[in-house]
Amino acid sequence: MVSAIILVSNATPDTILQFHDQLLNELPVLKGNWNFSFKIFRNNPYSIPPEKALELLQSDESKYLHTWSPSYLPGTGVALINKSSSCVFSQVIAEEAGNENVEFTIPDAHLHQGATTGLNDPFDYFVAQKLQSMWTQRQTVKGDGGEIYELENERVIIRTSNVFLHGVFKGLLIQIEIPSITTADATVFDPVIQRYRIPQGRICAEVLDPNLLDKYGDLCLQLAEILNF
Repeated sequence: MVSAIILVSNATPDTILQFHDQLLNELPVLKGNWNFSFKIFRNNPYSIPPEKALELLQSDESKYLHTWSPSYLPGTGVALINKSSSCVFSQVIAEEAGNENVEFTIPDAHLHQGATTGLNDPFDYFVAQKLQSMWTQRQTVKGDGGEIYELENERVIIRTSNVFLHGVFKGLLIQIEIPSITTADATVFDPVIQRYRIPQGRICAEVLDPNLLDKYGDLCLQLAEILNF
């Protein structure tokens, strides 16, 4: 799957309404509402490796940790470290999920053999509360009022959301996914943008590794680039 994120920073209520009407005219399958939380952490400059403690009073490099928690992945968070590596954390135990359609769960065996405690707290909360000596939270970006549209028999998925930073509206976010394409190529989004008259804005289709696409890691990277206020 390839994806792209577009942020229409100058979106108005009329712009947003017209775009939703345009998508509804295409008779999509409506997959419900969604929202997300996107947090940005920076390394604590006074957290210095022991081998450098005698040389430095504070770290001479800046590193960033981004966490993304979309509501369509319940109990799951995606973490991106320094825009170079990613991982997915779930706090849902498989046996607790039951028949619910949850994409990521912790295997029952891990719990029964003591390999996990279930991570009852979301990963971003764990970082903010337990790893304060390493990471300092800088920003929290919220996405609210989102809609999910499946088009062309699930060949194209478009998710929209209103973006807020500290309660201030920052624009309309449009997330495009094309599940059938497995090669990183930003030009594949041009026909989609034209056909569905997607409003003009900042776009990012970068990936962590062109030779090994990472569905959620790539989305987190694209959000990190676009939501850099």
